Amino acid sequence: MQSNFKQKICSFIFCYLLCCHAPLAAVKPPAFTLSGISGDVLANVQFRLTELYQHKSIAYEPLEVIKTQVAQAMEPYGYFAPQISISTNVEGNSFHIVIIPGPQMRINHLSIKIQGEGANNPEIVQTFKDLPLKEGDFFNNQLYEEAKDNLYSAAEHQGYLHSSFIKSEVLVDRSSYKADIILIFDTGPQYYFGQIQFDPTYISPELLNRYVPFKFGEPYSTDQILALNSNLAASGYFNSVVVKPNTKEGTYVPVKVHLKRTERINYSLGIGYGTDTGPRGRAGLHIVPVNRSGHKFNAIIQGSFKQNAILAQYLIPGKNPVTDNYAINGSFSTLNYPVGYSNSLLFSLAQQHSKTNFQRVISLNALDERFSYEAFPFKRTKNALFPKASFTWRAVEDQLFSPSGYNISLNALGASKAVLSDISFIEGTIDAKAALYLNPIRTRLYFHGEAAVTEISSIYDLPLSLAPLLGGAENLKAYSFNSIGPGKYLTFAGLEIQKETFEKWYVVGFMDGGDVYNPSIKHFKYDAGVGLMWVSPVGPIKIGVAQAIDQDFHRYKDRSPKLVINMGPDL
Repeated sequence: MQSNFKQKICSFIFCYLLCCHAPLAAVKPPAFTLSGISGDVLANVQFRLTELYQHKSIAYEPLEVIKTQVAQAMEPYGYFAPQISISTNVEGNSFHIVIIPGPQMRINHLSIKIQGEGANNPEIVQTFKDLPLKEGDFFNNQLYEEAKDNLYSAAEHQGYLHSSFIKSEVLVDRSSYKADIILIFDTGPQYYFGQIQFDPTYISPELLNRYVPFKFGEPYSTDQILALNSNLAASGYFNSVVVKPNTKEGTYVPVKVHLKRTERINYSLGIGYGTDTGPRGRAGLHIVPVNRSGHKFNAIIQGSFKQNAILAQYLIPGKNPVTDNYAINGSFSTLNYPVGYSNSLLFSLAQQHSKTNFQRVISLNALDERFSYEAFPFKRTKNALFPKASFTWRAVEDQLFSPSGYNISLNALGASKAVLSDISFIEGTIDAKAALYLNPIRTRLYFHGEAAVTEISSIYDLPLSLAPLLGGAENLKAYSFNSIGPGKYLTFAGLEIQKETFEKWYVVGFMDGGDVYNPSIKHFKYDAGVGLMWVSPVGPIKIGVAQAIDQDFHRYKDRSPKLVINMGPDL
């Protein structure tokens, strides 16, 4: 049975790709084709010809001119004597260019000298050793320029702001296909960070200095200046940050920081609609900062037919406020799901650590919840004091929409009757999302998987707010939001095939499977559907139709297709 089901899934995916890819056959062929070269050389020739003839037809260009353009595009890679022949089709509007590259020039002699104050600087010396130029290698102009850029960059990172090449030559012998390279690099004097001065502002100087990524006397670096600007701009305290180093006042560079504070008290208001929650609204009060120490306060009210909450949060900057802070959180919430209903009070103390691709939250939580389940309709109240650890790894090309990337979250929490709790339990969850863009067929593969394990004597003793559930636009799309569960085990996997038909517009086909069970799978649930995705300026917007199906790929007659709307980043 399972083998038959897998075959049908494979057939579904194959047919989908075949159908979506078919229109590519109708695309107009290019005006020219190339053979005889590959890799970077081919890419450079294609780029040169495409750029030259994007506004005029190549058909009207003399063949010798085209040959010259091809030859010049090959020279940076050491090919100085290619044999080029060009043939045309009957209509004369398409060219086939055949290239015999000929011998490739090699580096015969390499002379690189570093002088100046930084001649013995360890980072510059190491960069010199790692340069991508070696005697006997094929000459490549890109690697030659990269070598020069690497020396410039290493010098700048170490505070040598006026480094220069006194001599940079490539002597080419076309008769022997050999090249001699001569580089003489002068680092100039080294510069250091001097005193830093902030404009007077409400934030204490002690906190502002914790945003500075360098110390007095360290080698000057433009990257560190940019990092300081970014750190202060992302702090939330200012709506304008201008960092001005003065490199004309000697080798110790003073830095002035001009700051314009943001409004201390702000309000936010939002309304929306989702197929999971129905109409929803949100209102917020934000005080930034609360005091000179940079504390922040947020109060939020949010409501919908499924979830309502009043939340308060007090944030305290950590030792490194760029990556660390402490949070005091409190909330009152009501949940109204098909599987149950609850009212809860939650208080937590948390330490948050965030970097570009990683986030960690360690918290201690106190929960008081009154709840009931449809499958066990007896109201009960449970108190729990539980620690929780959350870890997230994220790699994306863009925060709003990333063609390829991943987002993996792990959570672990637990309570014991021996420590101020009415229940004892341990729970672990994983939520993994990944995307891969296949450029040749303009198709994005998107995968989403979830798993959870809960160890508890009776699953109906677990508060609803902590119960792993399935159903809704994020997982089993054909089922109502959080309508499947509770159970001690949760398993889910979903695949979307997103075919780009026009720029930023995708046709989507998807299939999901999962269940929440206790302890063995009773009836694994599946769905499949199609939709449309637009990558908007605020992230992807998906609209689709999902149908519940059985393991034999047959639709359930008693379940109608379900409209699904998703908005926002999917990684």
